[in-house]
Amino acid sequence: MSDFKNECYELASKHVLCIEFVLSDTERLGFHTGQLLHYRLEPNSTEERDAPPEKLMLAFATADVLILGWKLSTLTNHLRDGDLLWVRSRPARYAGLDRSKTFVASITIAPPAKDAVSR
Repeated sequence: MSDFKNECYELASKHVLCIEFVLSDTERLGFHTGQLLHYRLEPNSTEERDAPPEKLMLAFATADVLILGWKLSTLTNHLRDGDLLWVRSRPARYAGLDRSKTFVASITIAPPAKDAVSR
């Protein structure tokens, strides 16, 4: 686990029952891992300059979570393995400091979409 010390997420040493999304210093939202229906990692298709290159979409039974950032495949690996404890975003100006690490630029949580799986 070379990426264990990361400002954008923390891992547990055992299988976790809840994944927490830290939205601010005073706001956190957690979902039971049993609510996770599916997830998708894909390129972030946007025309914005300096926009995060990847997006990770998580579909829980009660909400959809959209994470934008860099090197998000590490998050999907930990999500799959059941040891992802919490995720939080950091200011985008720090994204290039260590290009070898996962960086989360934003987290958006919304009610579930009606057509969650399309393609």
